[in-house]
Amino acid sequence: MFEPWQLATIDDAGYNGIRDEHIERVANSLLATGLTEIDRSTFDYHCHKCGINPDNFTQADLDRLQEKLNE
Repeated sequence: MFEPWQLATIDDAGYNGIRDEHIERVANSLLATGLTEIDRSTFDYHCHKCGINPDNFTQADLDRLQEKLNE
């Protein structure tokens, strides 16, 4: 059985689904770079930097991230 802190860590990494707060963290990290083109390695790096597993992003999540980056 998991301890409450372990469940919070699992949730924070996006294993229970990617929420707006995950997208916001990654978007803010990416926007801070000033890059206009984001490749997979850059995306992965910034996800890991934010403590989020990039493999947990679905296409719908990536679409939401793109919208956030284009605001």
